[in-house]
Amino acid sequence: MSLNGAERLFVTAEGYERRRCELDRLRNEERRRVAEHLREARSDGDFDDNPALVDLLDEQAQLERRIATLEAQLAIAEIAPLPPDGRAAIGSMIRVRDIATGEVFEHQLVGPIEGDLARGLISTAAPIGRALVGQHPGARIEVATPRGPTALEILDVAAP
Repeated sequence: MSLNGAERLFVTAEGYERRRCELDRLRNEERRRVAEHLREARSDGDFDDNPALVDLLDEQAQLERRIATLEAQLAIAEIAPLPPDGRAAIGSMIRVRDIATGEVFEHQLVGPIEGDLARGLISTAAPIGRALVGQHPGARIEVATPRGPTALEILDVAAP
């Protein structure tokens, strides 16, 4: 969807706040730290043979790229509202059962830039996340994943 010519990026309130805090830290603390190290490396005098300076300039470029990425994401980010009908959406806590194995998993559905399976965050851009959006408890879905088809039963959908 478009918002004033820009795409909308739905995220959870927590995901928005995490990125906002990271951006603040990078702009203030990390920029200051890198600038100080650059001043020290430049004071060594020899610019032609100064691997520390080259490394620091590369680090500065990476830092500025991350800052630009976060600024762009936050400029179009919108905190996703939870649907009033109890269906799964960004922000929902979802408990599912793998029909083949009987294993039960609980994950939070998050926006496309927030996925982190190790932390239990499933992105709506991932195949399973996409399939879960709009589902309700009791629904059964089959999802094509990189490991093959997976059949799931939605046991519970709750607000965070």
